[in-house]
Amino acid sequence: MSQQEYTTAQHEQHESTPTPSRWKAAWTNNKGIFLIILAQGVGSTMDAIVRFLQQGGHGMHPFQVIFARMSMTFLLSSLYMWWAQVPDFPLGKPSVRGWLVLRALCGFFGLFCLYYSVHYLPLAESTVFRFLTPIITAWACSVFLGQVFSKKQLAAGLVALVGVVFIAHPKSIFGPVSDPASTNVAGPVDKVTSAQRIIAVAVAMVGVVGQSGAYTMIRVIGNQAHALISVNYFAVLATVGSALALLVIPGIGFTMPRGAREWVLLTLLGVLGFVLQFLLTAGLQMDKSSKATSMLYTGILFALSFDWAIWGVLPGFWSWIGGFIIVASTLWSALQKPDTPSTKVSKTVADEENALLGAHEEDAEGHNQPVR
Repeated sequence: MSQQEYTTAQHEQHESTPTPSRWKAAWTNNKGIFLIILAQGVGSTMDAIVRFLQQGGHGMHPFQVIFARMSMTFLLSSLYMWWAQVPDFPLGKPSVRGWLVLRALCGFFGLFCLYYSVHYLPLAESTVFRFLTPIITAWACSVFLGQVFSKKQLAAGLVALVGVVFIAHPKSIFGPVSDPASTNVAGPVDKVTSAQRIIAVAVAMVGVVGQSGAYTMIRVIGNQAHALISVNYFAVLATVGSALALLVIPGIGFTMPRGAREWVLLTLLGVLGFVLQFLLTAGLQMDKSSKATSMLYTGILFALSFDWAIWGVLPGFWSWIGGFIIVASTLWSALQKPDTPSTKVSKTVADEENALLGAHEEDAEGHNQPVR
């Protein structure tokens, strides 16, 4: 080999070997995407903790799990807003307080349905249902706020509902189906019947409606309230509402954590809720592209990993088909280019409640309008 060939080979090898500066550049250029992916891992971890605390001998009711998470979220969010001197903290502007309360009610309702369904469904399936929320929210905004709901969004929503039927795979349509996800969802202790599974799917869909109501209120509020103020209303109502339910409703009550591990998990659930909020806020502020928003769908991969690693369960054939239909249709809808160019990008702080809603533009009054 000549000296020139040797030098050329060395140069090519150097070019193909990642250097610290290249890794740093990759991190700098894609920091928002990495933070969003990390947020999805945190969210799936929270879902896994919720199911672990509710199943088997633990027996914690969803209201107790909500109380543990949202009380911690309220504490940490309040401390942060006090430290950051967020405007109008803690109650927000008087003109939007009613909307904030209504948003909190819808969010609490949606969160309870989610935590109920996650006990009976694999994490991957319960995660997939959340992706129906943006389409239903767009429809609700078209009805109540007069915003545009395109034919493409309507088509995507109808196709996604077909995916829901595949996931539920009721016997009346599919006949007897051997699906490991429907017989051993929650682990070796809790066997899930076909009827419980269908009820859980129905509850999950009702939860999607509740979440969509919350997101519609977020659209109404727009930039008139900081995102963390909205989250705090949600946290306060969820904390108080779940505490009252535990005290008043017969037969559920408060289950004392059994040992240090459950205390740690309950505390971790609350802390991770705030971490999730921070990661999504930072990630979606750094990168507002559709590519970054599409990274929200990586939560399914984390959920599948937890299902397999912890419970040894993966969705059955029909669940795979249904999940693919939902993800494909909603992702296609989310990545559609706007029909008209946006005029003014909203500076509303993103949070875990409106992350899936995508980019927005402001109208003349400062309210968020969906970019289409």
